[in-house]
Amino acid sequence: MTLPIPEPAALAAPAAPVAPTAPVQSTVRVSTLELFFDLVFVFTVTQLTAAIAHELNPTGITRVVLMLALIWWMYSGYVWLTNTVPPTTPLRRTLLMVGMAGFLVVALAVPHAFDGTGEAFGFGYLMLSGVHFAMFLAAGGTRQAFVRIAPFNLSSTALIVIGGFLDTNAQLAVWAAALVVQIITPYVAGNDGFRLSVPHFVERHGLVVIVALGESVIAIGVGAQGLALNATLIATAASTLTVCFAIWWAYFGSEDDEHAIAVLERLEPKARNLRALNIYGYVHYGLLLGMLLFAAGVKAAMAHPSDHLDTVHAATLVGGLALYLASVVTTRRAFRITPNGYRIGAVLALLATIPIGRFGSALAQITTIATILIACGTLETRHRHRHPQRAGATG
Repeated sequence: MTLPIPEPAALAAPAAPVAPTAPVQSTVRVSTLELFFDLVFVFTVTQLTAAIAHELNPTGITRVVLMLALIWWMYSGYVWLTNTVPPTTPLRRTLLMVGMAGFLVVALAVPHAFDGTGEAFGFGYLMLSGVHFAMFLAAGGTRQAFVRIAPFNLSSTALIVIGGFLDTNAQLAVWAAALVVQIITPYVAGNDGFRLSVPHFVERHGLVVIVALGESVIAIGVGAQGLALNATLIATAASTLTVCFAIWWAYFGSEDDEHAIAVLERLEPKARNLRALNIYGYVHYGLLLGMLLFAAGVKAAMAHPSDHLDTVHAATLVGGLALYLASVVTTRRAFRITPNGYRIGAVLALLATIPIGRFGSALAQITTIATILIACGTLETRHRHRHPQRAGATG
């Protein structure tokens, strides 16, 4: 399953919901096997974070941005797969386990995917694509819709496999071409014909956010390894955990999921699928990338809490948070959820903290970040209480 670039109209000013022309599929709950599958994705996120923290420069960031895009594309495809083909039979569960093995191979290959393990990355991706193909092809109700996009999926997978055997620059170019193929697929093949169980779909993406948030918490411990447990380290860890709480609140604290489900279920099927692809595919990619960058910045900050951060690490710390918040705001605007002004103000305020980390200390910057985000949440909560008729989903 591939994801299109979101259309501006679909993001900023969605059309007024209309009654669906076909009934929405009955609710499918996220299964424990899907949560088990997500544990492998946790490891993948950890590997990507380590890779970007190890090589925090334009080259390293470009590689991680590309790998995350390719991995997210396939992971999102599995979300659509289990939404349509729940893993409720022994055969489906076995195939999903094979897909998990493919994901594990991809994750193991991430650290050196551009200097020695590209072939393993491609092999693991081929396993993932093969299982995805087999399970979707066996699903009677969506077989025809999947057949339309299958040639594009297979083509992008072939490019990833081939790229793994090439030199670094050629590999980067071929993998970028694979990503382009994935991006254009919905425009060429269309996205109608897939039945979407909206509550399952929204819940599954919320769980992915929790997974990525867990990586930020893990980064606190990883960055503090081998350091004396003094007041400075404890204060830095506590401030970072406060930032993580604010990240959680920005996504889950206002019950946005319920509003998103209500809006999606009122759309006709084709428009519903397009909105789901745009928001939970493309926009959530930016959200995840932001959390990866933040986690990489946390590792550096925890390792040297009393020291100045260099410009790159100070910018990474707040740049990741700014990208995350901007993605959340884009999601809320797509579902006409208000207010968003405080969050936009927080993005601008966060970028202004870079000099604090550069000329002050990591602890000072993280404490300032936590203060900004808590203030944003407090002001927005007061606004919602004072103007309940204006808060929440509109239109």
